Amino acid sequence: MPSFRKDKQKSIIKSTLESKKSVNDSSENFKVSFQFIDTSQKFGSTFKDWQKSGLLAKMLECFSGYCCNQLLQQVDGDKFSIYGNFPPKDKTLFSFPEFVPEDANWARIHITGKVVVIGHIVKDTFYVVFLDKTHKFWLTKRITDN
Repeated sequence: MPSFRKDKQKSIIKSTLESKKSVNDSSENFKVSFQFIDTSQKFGSTFKDWQKSGLLAKMLECFSGYCCNQLLQQVDGDKFSIYGNFPPKDKTLFSFPEFVPEDANWARIHITGKVVVIGHIVKDTFYVVFLDKTHKFWLTKRITDN
């Protein structure tokens, strides 16, 4: 009877867990920038306003979860949607900020209920532009009826 030799192979999962991350590792995970934040508009909010209402911590927790994966893999059309163009004037109570690039690819992330963060995306980065706690960036019948 022939004997079979069993070579012990290292588990792929175990070797992945044992490998340490390096600052030189290439990662295209979701990143957040506040370079274009606009708190000057009537329906926009400030960080202090969101902090007082408990929304700042919720936003940061939400972003923390998104930063673990690639941006485009997380677009679901529900919690995270890409609009493309800025809404038409009859669909928004916001104005296009002068300092945002004209070809911005607008998007939004729901934080809780009708509270959203509005921004635009470039590659793997979400540039926060508006903190919109009353959902006035893109007016919908459902939101405006409330």
